Amino acid sequence: MGKLKDRIIVSAIVVAGSWWTFEAYRAGNFTRPTMPEGAFSLSYPSGLRAIMVNIRNERKTRRYMGFPSDVPFYLEKAWSFCSPPSKGEQKQLAAAMKVRDFPGARIEAVCKIDVEGTKVVRGVITSVPRL
Repeated sequence: MGKLKDRIIVSAIVVAGSWWTFEAYRAGNFTRPTMPEGAFSLSYPSGLRAIMVNIRNERKTRRYMGFPSDVPFYLEKAWSFCSPPSKGEQKQLAAAMKVRDFPGARIEAVCKIDVEGTKVVRGVITSVPRL
């Protein structure tokens, strides 16, 4: 009976470790670039992988939602650096947010990927209150 119990425990540890490794791989944690001081990362099932720079981490009080842009297939899993929107981007995004009508929503960041000197918009990160 002791051998069976040991096998079950070892099997459970192996399965849990394998699952954690798979989830970390799927989230892109093994390919994430070095992050600047104070930055934090977000990863979404849609493939949007964001490194939030110059933005306060409010995950305890707010839920971050990522809205990916259409990009070529080779950029879908790439990490993007996200920063607060510029004045022009803010006006454009505010008009789009009116259509969505998310009470309490806030535009947090615009995510961009640098492709050989050209900035490609990867998506937008918004947040809503965690109730």
